[in-house]
Amino acid sequence: MAILGTTALRKEWAPACTGPWAKVSLYGSGVISVRPAIYNAVAALNNCLVAHNYKTRKADTGAYNCRKITGGSGYSLHAYGIAIDINWQTNPYGPRLVTDMPSAMRTAIKAIRTNSGHQVWGWGGDYRTNKDAMHFEIVCTRAQLATGINLSTVPGSKPKPKPVYKTFVMGATDEAIAAVGGE
Repeated sequence: MAILGTTALRKEWAPACTGPWAKVSLYGSGVISVRPAIYNAVAALNNCLVAHNYKTRKADTGAYNCRKITGGSGYSLHAYGIAIDINWQTNPYGPRLVTDMPSAMRTAIKAIRTNSGHQVWGWGGDYRTNKDAMHFEIVCTRAQLATGINLSTVPGSKPKPKPVYKTFVMGATDEAIAAVGGE
């Protein structure tokens, strides 16, 4: 399934620079503000940080920022509250990829899917020109994200078990129902 590009994401998540914002603590000491609609996606990304023991730093981790895109004229996806920068001192923006993020962690974050099968996060280290190793952004629509996060794609998460239905005969005693696993 195709992921949305920056122009489509701007239209999808518009308007820029308007709240409300949800404050989220990340593994380590990073605290970010994001659009409430992406809270569960951030929680899934955070599970990846925990699974790989990758700690964010308060001094160089952020998200919402009402600003224009670096080197461009449109708003940054940070202005829509759907982008996160993690540990920018050790994951800088520039012409070559420099990162201290484990490859397996980056892969795990990009593997997070919605319940409808859409990719949730894109990574700035995959950009064709300048690399933005600190940067993760939502790459799906609001509606796709609203289907929920497929927990089987998130390290350390356990999908909710499907309910087990037991049949019993009308008028059966409590003891008979308990014997087949009912309550």
